[in-house]
Amino acid sequence: MPPSQQKALRRRLGGLKMNHSIHSADRATHLKIVVVALVAGIAVASFGIATRGNVDYSQTARVVKADKPVMVTNSDTATVR
Repeated sequence: MPPSQQKALRRRLGGLKMNHSIHSADRATHLKIVVVALVAGIAVASFGIATRGNVDYSQTARVVKADKPVMVTNSDTATVR
């Protein structure tokens, strides 16, 4: 684009310039970033909850009661199970 067209375009847009730094951005830009991040976070959380399904992850403990005392010894024989 020739420089004359660039100047005319700038005049029509009111001299708006792109701000490439988050530190010097205005309040509206910060608000847009926060809204986009919030929507993205809600979307990711919703997707995770939706894909989890109705799986029962509850755990039950099996109780093992003590019986008679047992003597454990070492044996050189092979155990076949």
